[in-house]
Amino acid sequence: MTDYMSRDAGSSSGTKKIITICIIIIVVLSFGYYLFKISPETTSTSASGYNGALNIPTSPTPIPAPAAFDPATDHFQGNASAKNVFIEYGDMQCPACAAAEPVFKQVPSQFTDTVFVFRYFPLIQVHQNAVEGALAAEAAGAQGKFWEMHELLFQKQADWESLGDPIDVFAQYAQQVGVANIDQFKSDITSKKYLPAIQKNSDEAYALNLGGTPSIFINGHPLKTTPDIASLKQEAEQFMNK
Repeated sequence: MTDYMSRDAGSSSGTKKIITICIIIIVVLSFGYYLFKISPETTSTSASGYNGALNIPTSPTPIPAPAAFDPATDHFQGNASAKNVFIEYGDMQCPACAAAEPVFKQVPSQFTDTVFVFRYFPLIQVHQNAVEGALAAEAAGAQGKFWEMHELLFQKQADWESLGDPIDVFAQYAQQVGVANIDQFKSDITSKKYLPAIQKNSDEAYALNLGGTPSIFINGHPLKTTPDIASLKQEAEQFMNK
């Protein structure tokens, strides 16, 4: 009898241990599932949030050349009626774009009868503030200061590229270039008001199967990025309209 009761007590104790372990496992799994469910909703709306708002097409329909220049929607410098159209697809956080900016800004004056166009191609996989930088340029552009902001963002790139959320720094830049309404500027960024324009440019870049930034074209023909204006003119000459 004694042996039977001992075995029964041991069996009961083992069963309780198994039940306790199962309860712990269920609690842990439930808590993990809860964290998984809430994590997208608690993600910061700073850099990763802005980048996350941009869609990358999975299978874009290829196009042979950039969309036609439209002075009503494109950012451009020079004569809108010029015979030649130079287009850059760039990323505001791209170091190579920043390095090339002093060369590209000479295009309207150094290329014969040529308008310079800038379009966005944010490389969100590698640049954490790419979309927010583009939104800052657009927000400044809405108040007539696109090119001033565009240039300053490239010049100051090393100061903001690693910030968790550079919006306050961008606001300082906006003041520096003469943006009148800073509250509106910041609101336009946080609301992602001009994301559709950036998305349109990005979709086009993917449809062109561009390999990176800056990617440049003259009259629809791709060019290599060169370190000086003379080399760029020499390469572009064969595609120029006289």
